[in-house]
Amino acid sequence: MRPFLLLATFFLAGYALPIAPVDEKSPVCLACENVIRILQKDLGDKILEECIADVIIAVCTIFKIEDHFICKNMVGAFVDETMWIAQQILVTPTQICGLLLGNDCDPVFNPFNQTWTLDMPPGKPPVVQPQAPKPGMPTLKVLHLSDIHLDMYYTPGLEADCPEPQCCRPQQSPDEIVAAGVTTPTPIKVPAGYWGTVGNCDAPYWLFTSMLQHAASAHQDLDYILVSGDLMSHTDWVYTRETHAGMIRNISDTIRSFFPKIPTFFTVGNHEGVPIDNFAPWDVAPIQYNMSWLYDTMAESYKGWVPQDQMEMVKFNGCYMKKLYPGLRLISLNNGLGDSMNFWLYVNETDPDGTMTWFINQLADAERAGDRVHIVAHIPSGSSESLEGWSANYYNAINRFESTVVAQFMGHTHSEEFQVMYSDMNDPKSRPTGVIYSTPSITPYSEYYPTYRVYTLDGSYNGSTWQVLDWEEWRMDLLKANADPPNAKWEQFYPSAAKAYGLKDFWPASWDDFITRMKTDDALFQRYRTNFYRRENLAPCDAGCKRGFLCSARTAHHTNTMCDDLYAEAPAAVSEKKTQFVMPDEAEIRSAWKNTKKQNAAQCL
Repeated sequence: MRPFLLLATFFLAGYALPIAPVDEKSPVCLACENVIRILQKDLGDKILEECIADVIIAVCTIFKIEDHFICKNMVGAFVDETMWIAQQILVTPTQICGLLLGNDCDPVFNPFNQTWTLDMPPGKPPVVQPQAPKPGMPTLKVLHLSDIHLDMYYTPGLEADCPEPQCCRPQQSPDEIVAAGVTTPTPIKVPAGYWGTVGNCDAPYWLFTSMLQHAASAHQDLDYILVSGDLMSHTDWVYTRETHAGMIRNISDTIRSFFPKIPTFFTVGNHEGVPIDNFAPWDVAPIQYNMSWLYDTMAESYKGWVPQDQMEMVKFNGCYMKKLYPGLRLISLNNGLGDSMNFWLYVNETDPDGTMTWFINQLADAERAGDRVHIVAHIPSGSSESLEGWSANYYNAINRFESTVVAQFMGHTHSEEFQVMYSDMNDPKSRPTGVIYSTPSITPYSEYYPTYRVYTLDGSYNGSTWQVLDWEEWRMDLLKANADPPNAKWEQFYPSAAKAYGLKDFWPASWDDFITRMKTDDALFQRYRTNFYRRENLAPCDAGCKRGFLCSARTAHHTNTMCDDLYAEAPAAVSEKKTQFVMPDEAEIRSAWKNTKKQNAAQCL
């Protein structure tokens, strides 16, 4: 839905630009352009004035992106920002279609083929083979929470298999309301469970507090907590600044109530933006779109956790650095400023607000002091939602400071994942230099059981390596919990990642070796896949499916060079099933436009 809106608005802004030859485009690309051309016949110049919202809603409806009411609300959330942005730039339909359709038109992670490279500080110190800490040395315990996605309207017993993107809550579609104003009674096919539901349902508040209560009781030796973003539910068509600010305060206050003496360190998730994914850089956006409402709320909510001397940076771009212990620093990096769905970056993608430069300078300062660094951020750099310019510079920074950065903690995917980084970012045979840990989500949204993770770290003592030594995970089995709600339990899903995966340590080379071992050890791969979803009884995973998992673990930026050895034949020989698309004809387009005007009280014609 989000890429579609960017596509639609920018496409309308650039509708007069040349159209590429037909044989270079997929049927869906051609259909997008065909829809707009037909509507242009009727609307003329008004397509970019009073008719813009109605046209986008019509295209959304024609392509069945979402129900009409969701299209309408999403357009209302995005249209002001995107129209301002569209007036600043010239884009081709092919570039923008890449945001919706991927490589058939242009890659989502680099739709404008923009590249920008920051110089790394010279004088990289020699890489020293890391040493394991001696047995019996002190350790730290760190609770990692990610992708909480609270739905304050979650209602047990309501429909969990609804036609909307968000279920298990009162539905908002006008189609459910009869003329008398009474909600149409419909039989419940899949009732929402008390503790949460696997599917298009987010976490109820009581699931979150139950998790905190259990963690506070089961892990009384915690040293600090990480929260790697995404606090709001997935109802992004009704996002407001006020509800987001309230949720930040709610979650931070709730964590304080269960852990009053444990410092907690947050980072920014893509769902913290309003509209979703959008974080306007100061040097690009008009003042009415700046992010003070978000960053000021963060600064106020995180008082006592974030150092006072970092508050100015939090209020500027949502980033900060905390000296956790002598010899260890934590950097919270807002990589929403590299999000491919952040519309503002299409005005100027290069180092928004100098954030990547700040990040590199922080690493250089730590290196000069002989400190080690942990990073907490939201979107892994290999995600399609990370622009390649951002991902490549982040990757280069990790490689330059590989002896300084000893852990990277992220989320976003909702699954248990990892990504290995290499000295040559396009060669998996080169030396492994870093690992991104993507921790499981609290929300069950999509296909997961709610889970939290506790790391064991080396420290704090003179000579600590600060490396991750191990982790354990705890989950709520929703099948069992919803069958007997009063006796629901958080259970240890597994006690040791090292034992589960046969890791001798958690350095990058060991994770690279783990990928290699999974190529031929199906039992090991299935264990990883079970942990990926935190539930059993999964559908079969064939050779192509397995390749996808392993390739993802090697790809911490956007490249097609890291996975050749995972194919029995050349990658080009692997067939892909593509959804058959039927081009809408002019009558269908005009009918959808007529219905849109009727439902939306459009005044365009």
